[in-house]
Amino acid sequence: MGYRSKFLPFLIGALLACKAVSFAPSIPTQSGRVQLRSSFLVEPLRMTTSNSKPQSKLLKKLLQNFQGDFDNYEQVVADRQQQKLPREGGGHEHFHVTLIPLSIEKLPEYMFPNGKESDNCGALIAAYYFDGMPNRIFRLRLYSIYTNKDDTESVCMKLYTFDKELEMILRQTCDDSLKDWCQLIESYTSEHGDDSFVLLERCDIKWTNDIDEIRHSYLKKFPSLLPNDANTAAIHAVMINDHEKGGVLLESQMAPGTYLRIQDELSLWNDLLLINDRGHDADNTRMVYGNWEGVPYQMKRVTNLVQVEDGSSFEREVVKDELQWTLGSSWRTEDEFLEKLKVIGGTTTKQNQNEAKT
Repeated sequence: MGYRSKFLPFLIGALLACKAVSFAPSIPTQSGRVQLRSSFLVEPLRMTTSNSKPQSKLLKKLLQNFQGDFDNYEQVVADRQQQKLPREGGGHEHFHVTLIPLSIEKLPEYMFPNGKESDNCGALIAAYYFDGMPNRIFRLRLYSIYTNKDDTESVCMKLYTFDKELEMILRQTCDDSLKDWCQLIESYTSEHGDDSFVLLERCDIKWTNDIDEIRHSYLKKFPSLLPNDANTAAIHAVMINDHEKGGVLLESQMAPGTYLRIQDELSLWNDLLLINDRGHDADNTRMVYGNWEGVPYQMKRVTNLVQVEDGSSFEREVVKDELQWTLGSSWRTEDEFLEKLKVIGGTTTKQNQNEAKT
């Protein structure tokens, strides 16, 4: 730990020192928000390598769409208008997910069973946070994504956490995640190797073009969640293990020593992500998180990510102006932020505490 502790301030300090020359400037809008100069943007990153096989169509579509920012604020507003609070109240918590493509070059070989020399793999950093506040991360993951040689009709995704010190570094730099995180992870793994990541056992996700009639039944049960053009092709995913047992048994990150059974299904369009994520206690008798009425989290796209010209990091291209305030304090005024929270009854933590008391 002594060596790692010395490494931490050096790494963060080096990043802060190079920001002035490495990244594109920003300009304030009339509302006080910040927008990035579009002249510094390039096309979205494709997670590919040289001397590789043609990328599968499914993987290409997944990597193109499973990036950027998604947020369910509009769903939460609709819940509150129906007097639905989170948890037992039948409503949803307000949360946001940022998905950042990560170069596979310095990631461990074991993350990609078919090798990293092909175009048929990729990686993402996934940060989930509450209430439009990037420092309120409740889930931080690395996803390794790859196709199987004998199955071109599906894509596999494994879930990893970060070692404690690397996660602390990432959390300390969460306000600049697009600029810092990829470089931080690459630098850290160069020093610490395979021990930088911890596999979440049996939490494998499988993506396909097909709908599971049982596990994706929410598509028929809640048609109002779907995009306006419901005929737009989507891709779908399930957590493949232990569904018949009520979910995969996993230790809670929020309460170490406590075990939960977790299940997950997803559906992804160009501008919409449905997450049917839930957890029960180890005996599968009590729901711990998720939506009590079985309604998936309706995450609407807020941004696409595009690479800066030197390829060192990403910037945001906002596609839904009315939700850009959820990206953090530099994208909104304080008055706007307080007003948005007021509409949904305050912060998620406060509402969950109040609901637990009733």
